[in-house]
Amino acid sequence: YLYSLSSLPLSATLIIGGSADLYRDREKVIDKLLERNQFNPKFGLIWNPVPSTTFRMAGFRVMKRALIANETIEPTQVAGFLQFFDDFNATDSKVYGIGLDQKFSSNLSGGIEFTRRDLDLPKIDVSSGDIFEENEKEKLGRGYLYWTPFTWAALSAEYQFEHIDTEESFNVDFKTHRVPLGINLYHPEGVFVKLKATYMNQEGNFIDSSSIIFEGGDQYWICDASIGYRLPKRFGILSIEAKNLFDRTFMFEEIDTLNPLIQPDRLIIGKLTLSF
Repeated sequence: YLYSLSSLPLSATLIIGGSADLYRDREKVIDKLLERNQFNPKFGLIWNPVPSTTFRMAGFRVMKRALIANETIEPTQVAGFLQFFDDFNATDSKVYGIGLDQKFSSNLSGGIEFTRRDLDLPKIDVSSGDIFEENEKEKLGRGYLYWTPFTWAALSAEYQFEHIDTEESFNVDFKTHRVPLGINLYHPEGVFVKLKATYMNQEGNFIDSSSIIFEGGDQYWICDASIGYRLPKRFGILSIEAKNLFDRTFMFEEIDTLNPLIQPDRLIIGKLTLSF
């Protein structure tokens, strides 16, 4: 892969690059070779017409390769738009994005962005042993507002929209609305508290373990909380986090299993981070 960032007039930055992937994997279930080789062009533009305004746009292609420990040193975003998702290996995706970030004052900022992903996913027909491709379209929208009214308080509000439509072998089509509202409080002595309540609304056509299509949906609130202490002289942070604090039961189709949006059960996490 190769990425190049070039400065343009009028406070603009042009991103041009590309990557090449050669993928071969023998599917043990059907003993057939899954192979895909392709070139992935990358294009992005970041423009600051005024210091407080940032306009972003991008268009690029990605092939999901097998990552070692799900890590890579290749840039994971182009002009602020994510490249890599938890897709099936050898998935070919074309991504288009546009966004606007605005700083309204020294303590208030916001923005909006929209992304579309067109995917070709390799699938296996277990009955015939054939490998075929399934087309999927994803539309992702996001708006956010961050406010720090005091040095010891930070508030956030977001709206996220996701529409996933699989048009071919399985007519899976569902929409997800997500509204996270958060407040973080910091004490000068190092103690901090973080609270977040997220409204979730998901509905559409889903597929169960027996490959049966059904209509469904659910809406609910999920609460997360954490409390911690910042060690003196920036030696580290000690914290306890609670995901799905009230152990809420719900129905939800998770897309990214490696980075889930919400926890299906109450999860308590203790963390100690040290810096020497």
